[in-house]
Amino acid sequence: MNLYLFNPDHDMALGNNSAYYQAPASALKMANDLFWLPAWVVPDADSFVALPSTGRIEEWVQTLPVCPRVEWGCLTDGWGRCREIHPWGWNRALVHRLKEQGVADALLPGDMFLEERRFLASRLRAVELLSELADAPGRCGVSRACRSLEEINEELKPSYEGCPTPRKLLKAPWSGSGKGLRRLDSGKLEEPVANWCNRILSAQGAVVVEPYYQKVADFAMEFYADGAGKVSFQGYSLFNTDANGAYKENFLKSDARIVAALSGHVPAALLVEVQQELCVRLAAMLGQSYVGYLGVDMMVCAFEQAPFYRLHPCVEINLRMNMGMVAHRLYTRWLSPRSEGIFRVDCFKTPSDLQEDHRRQEKAHPPVVKDGRMESGYLSLTPIGEGTCYRAALWAIPLSGKL
Repeated sequence: MNLYLFNPDHDMALGNNSAYYQAPASALKMANDLFWLPAWVVPDADSFVALPSTGRIEEWVQTLPVCPRVEWGCLTDGWGRCREIHPWGWNRALVHRLKEQGVADALLPGDMFLEERRFLASRLRAVELLSELADAPGRCGVSRACRSLEEINEELKPSYEGCPTPRKLLKAPWSGSGKGLRRLDSGKLEEPVANWCNRILSAQGAVVVEPYYQKVADFAMEFYADGAGKVSFQGYSLFNTDANGAYKENFLKSDARIVAALSGHVPAALLVEVQQELCVRLAAMLGQSYVGYLGVDMMVCAFEQAPFYRLHPCVEINLRMNMGMVAHRLYTRWLSPRSEGIFRVDCFKTPSDLQEDHRRQEKAHPPVVKDGRMESGYLSLTPIGEGTCYRAALWAIPLSGKL
């Protein structure tokens, strides 16, 4: 049996890199509220989803119009029978926490594995991969890894080739979604940002400097690495981010319709070309060091000179399970082929706000299910209780009509 658990603080834990890292309250709350999310994307057979508690889950599961057929329970109910543990991502803090809960060492990765995984998950690998991909017709992308304030200031000068704007984006090598980023509109390193850079340089050894492109669309290509040197393409993810760059929602569409939407700006042949290159280059980068899903975030960017739209082929590499892969699985497994949809993760200020919205969505968009798949309507993918503030949900929309 394979045991699955959701630890959304993974990227922050990689940045801290301590076995004793304590996630912020918001990340712990998100993990506690969205614990059921992996159930929708794992295989029905031979899967166990670990929950923080089982108090409200059984009653909620019985109300679902469609439901995964997986085993579930507290971690202690499952780890003694499992062959492998599959978290959102492995890090030192998670291994330490699992050991404290009695998980056997044989089920946990060692220090060498964890250090190599952290190395591969750094944004510095995205810098390296972008340098191999960007210099081709129809593409864009400049990214520099700086290891001192002097190097950062040099990169802020609007002089290097391929920079379409004086605005810059600074990134920490490891951070959570939408975190560890600083936007500079002036091109000058003012004191608060300089202090932030010094902290990142001291803790993580580098700061990544990039142009702040005029983005037209966010999307990703999803892959699977088999640990034997092969990386295979799994599908596309079309998504939105908020003003801070944090993940907001995915559009649940077929790969063909995502490509059709993107090809209004960049040629479909270019997407296929980049996809094939990535399978080769990711395989060379990962070798036998990684088994699992990963996503490469991309952008379509606008320019004042021809070509007016260009493909940024590597904004981020998410070396873990990710929301894009969740969305792709939700579409292929739970939506009717006659429908599209939206997958969204929301955070409400209070539990009562979430409960009110949940009731409103259920009333306005009752689920319609045919052959075990959503044709239309709203479905909360995670239970909503008295203390819940986070929700993962989907809205199915018929291709021939409206929600």
